[in-house]
Amino acid sequence: MTRRLGLVTESVALWARGRRQHRAWAEHHEHCRALVAGVVADLPRRRTVAVLGSGLLRDIPLSLLRERFERVLLIDAVHLPQVRLAAVFQPNVRLVTRDLSGVMGWLEGKRDGRVDPVADLVADVTLDLVISANLMSQLGWPVADWLDDNPARAAALPSDLPTRCIAWHRDDLARFPRRVVLLTDVEMVERDRSGTAVEHFDLMRGTVLPPQDESWDWCVAPFGEAVADRETVHSVHGWRDFGAAIKR
Repeated sequence: MTRRLGLVTESVALWARGRRQHRAWAEHHEHCRALVAGVVADLPRRRTVAVLGSGLLRDIPLSLLRERFERVLLIDAVHLPQVRLAAVFQPNVRLVTRDLSGVMGWLEGKRDGRVDPVADLVADVTLDLVISANLMSQLGWPVADWLDDNPARAAALPSDLPTRCIAWHRDDLARFPRRVVLLTDVEMVERDRSGTAVEHFDLMRGTVLPPQDESWDWCVAPFGEAVADRETVHSVHGWRDFGAAIKR
């Protein structure tokens, strides 16, 4: 199902774009890693850390996590060979392949609803830190594309399923009893060379989040990457303690 949703293809494309745009993305990655490092330094216990949406490992300080935690869980629907190679010789690092939207079986008609993707993690008493690493906004895209490509099956599913996937992830994070770091882009803006915004998109699809601790811009596609005379910039928000923030 991951291939039919285009997740493997998208992961490969993201890896390639990240290599091309190493300089343009460097500040974003550094912001992410620094926020996580600050949280790790403050933790009273460091047994297990789970990275939800571990992806290409560019936005998390993997070396730091390996050194400070007894066990590191890298959880995503796709782990490219480059990622597997980075983890294979690390005895305290485990790759976990999982659909964090919980809806793949539902899309295929194999289930009658969503599967809880984090039940075992919430119950893990050794889990001292959860990091949602630029995953939340990505949960809706493949579902929306799949619904467009499969109208017959889509008729039997909620029309707002992409939005629900984002809201469910927010609620999943709120269930963890210990520290949760959330990193996510929340808005996309396309600008022309005069600096005029020509397109906006709410990457949260209307899902409400509490006030963030930090925010910064991420130039995802500089001029010429996707369109010659447009650049795409995402607004990124970060929370050091999402559970506390959402309770407030």
